[in-house]
Amino acid sequence: MKRAVIAVLLCLSLPGQLMAQPLDTVAVEPISLAQEPFYSNIIADATRLRAQTEEFATRPSLQWLKSQHFRMYAEAVTELAARDMKGHDDLKARGTDNDLKCILKGVSIDLRLKLDAMRSARSDHDLGRALEDMTLLLDDNIDVVTTPATAVSGLDCVIEFGPDA
Repeated sequence: MKRAVIAVLLCLSLPGQLMAQPLDTVAVEPISLAQEPFYSNIIADATRLRAQTEEFATRPSLQWLKSQHFRMYAEAVTELAARDMKGHDDLKARGTDNDLKCILKGVSIDLRLKLDAMRSARSDHDLGRALEDMTLLLDDNIDVVTTPATAVSGLDCVIEFGPDA
């Protein structure tokens, strides 16, 4: 894992000049939530759902939407979306990693939208496209939790979801 080096500078104002003086250098490991049980479960479930989605996408059929198997799949996607939102709330409460907080909220919303797109498909082709979109979103869900944070801005979260996001 790469180490980020943070150099803390102290600026001293002297008559007519500004000086920077290094105080300390600290090695900091990038933060990855993937080791925490709550977040590792999100990864495991998104990985399982991604494999199922890829399998369904090989032979998309509107008949599948009427099956018990689809109802179980839809329930699992809905539960994953709820946990992504819970992850958003957790990070918000911690006051850390605004970008991941925002992305988890967006993924939570998008999972439900992609599931709705499957339900509203009018042809096997439309269902196939919706399944491909879900596969890509589940990839994002996995990647965002497993990739250590490198920058924290949170700006896009405020723009997209408002100041309480």
